[in-house]
Amino acid sequence: MKKSEQNTIQATMATFSKNTRFYFEDFLITCPFSIEYLKKPNRMQEIREWRQIGLAWYAMEYNSLTKSGKVLNRNHATVLHALKRIQDRKYDPSLDEKVKQILDCMDLAIESPIESGLKEVNSLVYLENLIRKKLQLVEK
Repeated sequence: MKKSEQNTIQATMATFSKNTRFYFEDFLITCPFSIEYLKKPNRMQEIREWRQIGLAWYAMEYNSLTKSGKVLNRNHATVLHALKRIQDRKYDPSLDEKVKQILDCMDLAIESPIESGLKEVNSLVYLENLIRKKLQLVEK
């Protein structure tokens, strides 16, 4: 991987708090669309933004632009563009809200020894709501 590509990934990761983890599974749990649906060509803003977040999240986890692009049938240049969009998300409230949804999902999944039961219940309720949303989208 080129040094400039690695720098772009590092710059995007730097826009998040220091202890943020980047697991593609967190993206998949939060995204209202299936990965197969995101692979299809579609320029609707809602789908495009989720696809960009997915590409960026995968790149930040695995640090490979080509591999990240192949996950959603895109090329490395699209992944670079997605990373830059995530870096500038504060200027796009819609994109920023979607990123915050993923971060909120991660917060729910982290258990503390004191409130482990409460955190577990919150996580299950949140996941149940996400599943219901996905089912509603499939039925339409």
